Amino acid sequence: MPRWTFLRHGESVANAEGWLAGHTDAPLTAKGEAQAIAQRDVLKDVPFTRVLVSDLQRARRTLALALPDWSGPVVVSDRLRERTIGDWDGMTADALRALGGFDVLVTWDGRPPNGESHADLARRVIAELDRLDADEDTLVVCHGALMRAVLGVLDDRPKEAIGLLRYPNCALQTRQVERGGWARFL
Repeated sequence: MPRWTFLRHGESVANAEGWLAGHTDAPLTAKGEAQAIAQRDVLKDVPFTRVLVSDLQRARRTLALALPDWSGPVVVSDRLRERTIGDWDGMTADALRALGGFDVLVTWDGRPPNGESHADLARRVIAELDRLDADEDTLVVCHGALMRAVLGVLDDRPKEAIGLLRYPNCALQTRQVERGGWARFL
């Protein structure tokens, strides 16, 4: 059964400064670059024959630093981007709490103004993983909310608990999904 390993990007400027990046193309910090480089030894023990990566620079840079000698197939996809935060893009968590929006942000169906809910994000990403499904082990270099939504669905977590899951920068999570199995989550 194919293994899907999800690698969250290294620390970004947005992570370090405490603001929500969403689709904003926030770069990695020096710490984030070091985190990505530290994954080189870890990834040597992870089986995969192809890589899928978000088109945002924090994910692409993490991939370049973690696998500098990778010569296998890489698919760059805007469908693997972080959750769209809409009008809340660039806000700090504290500012969002003051507006009463933080509680909406962590729910399954709560949607920021002009943004996506976790449910929307899960549908978008799972549809892309289904489209790119293959009978081979895959590394997906991506984002925290994406991992929350997709892994929460895969692990059959209660929907309202998914928004509270946390994966640190450069966290690795592996799941097995049978060929053609993504479609059942759509």
